[in-house]
Amino acid sequence: MPVTEKAEQRVSLAHHRGVDGLRGVAVILVIIFHSGLGWLPGGFLGVSVFFTLSGFLITSLLINECENTGRLNLTLFWGRRLRRLAPASLVVIAGIVGFASWLSTSIEASRIKGDAISAVLYFSNWRFIYSGHSYGELFASPSPLQHLWSLSIEEQLYVIVPLAVVGLYLLGLRRRGIGIVMLAAVGVSTVATAVTSDHELIYYATHTRAAELLLGSALACLLGPALERSATKTPSPWATFYLFPLLGVFTLARFSTVNSPWLYSGALTLFAAGSALCIVGAIQHGPLRNFLSLRPLVQVGHISYGLYLIHWPVIVWLNSDRLGLDGVALFATQVIVSLALAVMSYWFIEQPIRQRKILQTARGSLSLLALAIVGALVLTTSVLASNSSQVDTAPEVLATLAPTTLPLDNEPTTSAIDNLPAPVDRSVPLNILVIGDSTAENIATALAAASDGSLGVISAGVLGCPLVHVAFVRDQSQSSQDVTYCPNNGQLVRDSLVSIDAVVIVAGVANQWAYQKIGSDMWIEPGSEQYILDLNSFLLEIEQSVAPQGLPVLVFETPAVRDNPRILGDEIASLVRWAQVIKHWDSSWHSVKTIPYADTLSDPNTAEGKSERPDGVHLAEDFGEELARAVLIPRLRENYFDALDEMNSSDCRRALDQSLDLRLCRLSE
Repeated sequence: MPVTEKAEQRVSLAHHRGVDGLRGVAVILVIIFHSGLGWLPGGFLGVSVFFTLSGFLITSLLINECENTGRLNLTLFWGRRLRRLAPASLVVIAGIVGFASWLSTSIEASRIKGDAISAVLYFSNWRFIYSGHSYGELFASPSPLQHLWSLSIEEQLYVIVPLAVVGLYLLGLRRRGIGIVMLAAVGVSTVATAVTSDHELIYYATHTRAAELLLGSALACLLGPALERSATKTPSPWATFYLFPLLGVFTLARFSTVNSPWLYSGALTLFAAGSALCIVGAIQHGPLRNFLSLRPLVQVGHISYGLYLIHWPVIVWLNSDRLGLDGVALFATQVIVSLALAVMSYWFIEQPIRQRKILQTARGSLSLLALAIVGALVLTTSVLASNSSQVDTAPEVLATLAPTTLPLDNEPTTSAIDNLPAPVDRSVPLNILVIGDSTAENIATALAAASDGSLGVISAGVLGCPLVHVAFVRDQSQSSQDVTYCPNNGQLVRDSLVSIDAVVIVAGVANQWAYQKIGSDMWIEPGSEQYILDLNSFLLEIEQSVAPQGLPVLVFETPAVRDNPRILGDEIASLVRWAQVIKHWDSSWHSVKTIPYADTLSDPNTAEGKSERPDGVHLAEDFGEELARAVLIPRLRENYFDALDEMNSSDCRRALDQSLDLRLCRLSE
C-alpha cells in the first residue's frame, strides 16, 4: 500500500448516508432553481448548504490529521482536493469550450473564454464581480460556466482554511480554540456583508460568503467528536427537532428570490446556522437522518459534484429553441441528460482518480493536474480565440396579422396618405420590422407577446450588433469582438419593404461601444464626430429606402441601465451621446419619431428595477409583455400615425409623390 494511501486512511472520516442525502437535497434545490420554472425561486440557497457542508468536512479532515499525526501535510491535503475536484471540472470546462466554438456567437465565445480561464484558475467569482454579471441575470444572459463561481470560492477557502489551521495549531491552539477563532471569523465575514451595499459583491465575494463555510468549520472543531459518538447512540428526545431546519431550508427556497433583501443583510449566516443543524441531524440517529438516508437522495448525493458541474450547461444549451420543448417536458429532458452525464463522470473520471487507480501519489497528482490546467488554458484560448461560428441573423416573424390595409408596393405612395390633407385612419393594423441588438430582440418579443392581432412583428435584432455594419466592437473592458456576422441593416430593410409599414430601431449598449469599420484599423469612439456622421449616414440610407414608400422610422429611446460601471457598455456618457443622436434624428426628419418609455421603468438599481430588468438591461418576460400591452404598443401606434400626418402636411409628401429631392422630408439640414 502506498504511503500516501496509508496516510489518508489515518485521517479519513466515517461515512454517513445522511450527509450524502443532504448533498443530494442541496443539488436538487439548485437544479430546480436553474430550471427557470419558478417552483423554487430560492433554490440557489442549495449552494449555501454546500458551503457549510464543505467547511464541516474539510475541517474535520484537517483537525483529525493534526490530532492523529501531530502535523498537517498540506501537500497531501491539497493533492486530495485537486484529485477530488479538478479532473471532472477540467473535463466539463473543456467540453463547454468545445461546444461554445460550435454553438456560440463571437461575443458569447469571448465571454465564455474569459469565464473558462477564470474557472480553470479558480477565480470565477471575482471575474463575475468585476465584469458585472449578477446571479439575477442568469436567465437573461446565461453563461454555461457561471455556476462555477461557487467552486472558485470553495477552492480559495481550501487554501486559506488549512493554512489558518496550521498556523493556529503551531500557536498552541487545539480543536476548541481553533473552533472559537473560526466563529470569530464568521462574525467578521458577517459584518463585512452587513456594511457592503453592492449586491453582486455580497453574492460572489470570497470574504462575504466565507461565513457559510467557516460556520461548518467551527461545527467540525467544536462538535465533531460528539457528533461521531452520537451517530451510534439511540435517538435523543430532541432528534425530531432537526426536521425543522430542513423545513426552513425548503421554505426559504420556495419563497425567497435572488433579490430578497435578507440575503444581503448578513442573514445568510443565520441560514448557514440552519444548514449546520441539518448536518447535525444528518449524522445523529433520528427522523432527519432516516429521511436523508433514503436511497434516491443518497445516490443523487454520490454524484452531486458532477451533477452540479454538468446540469447548468445542459440547461443553457438544451433549451426550448433547440429541442422544441418547454415546461416540464423540457426540464425532464434536461434532468435525464444531466443525470446520465453525471453518472458517467462519477464512474469514469471521479472514482478512478479518487481511488488511486490512476494518479497514485500526491506529487504525481499535482504535477499531472498542473499540466492539465495548462492544457485547458491553451485549449480555451486557441479554440475560442478566433471563434467565428455562424449566427442565425435572419429576421424572425414573431407575430402576424391579416394583410395590412396599407398597400405596400414599390410605388412612391401609400393609401394611408393618398387623400391629403385628411389625417390617416389610426385604427389600421401595422407590420413592423425591428432592427438593432439584443435589446431590439427583447422589445420585439414583448411587442409580439402583447399583440392582439393588430400588430405584426418581424424581429431582426441580433446580440452584440450595432446599427452600423462594422468589423469589430470594443466594449468598456477594452475587449474587442468580431461582429462581421451581424446583418447589414440597410440591406435588411430593403429586403423587407414589401411586407412592412414601419422600421423600428431599438439600439442598446452595443450601439454605445467603440467600433472599427471593415477594412480600417481606426477605432471610432462613441460621441466622436465620425460616430455621429456614421449614424446619420445610416439613417439616411434607411430613409432612402423607406421614405419613397411613405414608411416612417420609429426609434425607441434607450433607458439608463444598472448603475454599475463594471457592466460592459454601461457608461452614462456613451448613453447620453447616443440619446443626442436620437434627438437629432427626431428633430431633423418629418418621418422619424422617438418612442419614449424610460418614464415607465423603475430605477434599475432598486429591487423593483431588478425585477423588471434582471440583468439591468433587458425586460423580464412577463413584465415586458405587460409593459408592451399598456405602454409600448399604444405609444408606437401614436408615433407612427403622427409621423404619417406630419409627412402628409409637409413638403415631404410632395417630394414622395413627384420623386423630388428626399431632403424635402427633412426638417433641417
